[in-house]
Amino acid sequence: MSSETEEYIIDDWPTMPDGKKFDGQNLFALLRSGECPFSSVWDVNLLIQEIEAALGAQVVDIPYVSTGANNYGFAMKLSNGKDIVARLATGDVNMPNFDGFSIKFQVAELSFEVAVYQLLADEPGLLASRLLHHRLPVQKEAELRLERPKDITGRRLLVFERTEGRKNVWDTLDSDGKVQPPPAFISRWFCERVFERRPSSYPIPIAPTREFCLALLQGKIEATIGNIGDMIGWESDNVTVGPVAAAAKLSLLRAIPHLLPPDDSTLYRLVLEHGDFGIHNMSIVDDDDDDDDDDDDDDDEGHQQHMQPRITSLYDWETGCIVPALLSDPQMSVIVDIMAHEDTGGPVIERVGDGMPNRVLEYYRWGHQYFDVLYEEAPEYKEVIVAGKDARHLWFELRGWRGAKPEDFFGRLGIWAEARLKELGVD
Repeated sequence: MSSETEEYIIDDWPTMPDGKKFDGQNLFALLRSGECPFSSVWDVNLLIQEIEAALGAQVVDIPYVSTGANNYGFAMKLSNGKDIVARLATGDVNMPNFDGFSIKFQVAELSFEVAVYQLLADEPGLLASRLLHHRLPVQKEAELRLERPKDITGRRLLVFERTEGRKNVWDTLDSDGKVQPPPAFISRWFCERVFERRPSSYPIPIAPTREFCLALLQGKIEATIGNIGDMIGWESDNVTVGPVAAAAKLSLLRAIPHLLPPDDSTLYRLVLEHGDFGIHNMSIVDDDDDDDDDDDDDDDEGHQQHMQPRITSLYDWETGCIVPALLSDPQMSVIVDIMAHEDTGGPVIERVGDGMPNRVLEYYRWGHQYFDVLYEEAPEYKEVIVAGKDARHLWFELRGWRGAKPEDFFGRLGIWAEARLKELGVD
């Protein structure tokens, strides 16, 4: 943790008395011997007590603790024989000088994620972790946030039944290695899950139609680019809409009706998108697909050739959203990002810097394998991607903008819109 005079966002990963980073192993034993590496910042006993009260069983072991961008993951064993995973925020909104995600943002994210798990629990064909308990973070009054909190109520918590499998196993896999959300779910969450900036409402009801998709895109442009002199981007940047962005707004609003394909239920049906779809958010096991019951274990190498990876769970839905199918993103993250080419629907590889450039051909092979399976399971999806390429290009550009240099950014987007109109023969 940072000093009390510095801004606090999340906890630092703890170190042991010898100065080495905690390896995440055997926390329960360390806790019982008074050597818990987290004790200088927060009390793990409080987490255990909350889980025991919620689940009606005692925690008897914590074999492993991991950490991600925003959460700890505690693998726990219970007295009733169940294995669970507790996901606790690494940031506490009640810490002095807290400067992480706002309480409003965190409550919204967690509320949506919980709703997704509850929705998917009723879909037997979908692989989602079973949610056992959750708690929203609670922020205390400012005068009560001057010292390190004595509880963990400022940390959001999710507790899952542990699903068999491992995560981040892409490098160990070999080369072989449509649900319409219900109307009530769409009505509750659609508007809130559109990325910022967004209108508070739309002029027509939310529906799986071209008309609504048109209203969605137009509303996004209107909410993002106001009138000349209006604030644009992050308020802290104190930047206003200039003449270039204002002109781009008119070009984009004029172009949108021509960029959307004709009404078709396949293109405009509303879908639930994960938002961070990748191997890092999946639990995977190796299944033995050998039907031979021979128990001879001498040939381990031959046995390994029959092991097939199977995804048992997809988790971390907090960045999810609901979108028309033609605006959805099929990106799959492994050690690179596998994207869909907007003209062909085939694979495009991004973020190669996290992999090895000399393995690009292998990355493309992975991409072809992924999209081959995707299009086999959803044959119409390739047509959706290609038909919606212009709308997707606009949507992804808006989604990727981080508020910097609005005149330059929207100027380029306006030029693109005018060029597409010219190519389409629109005066």
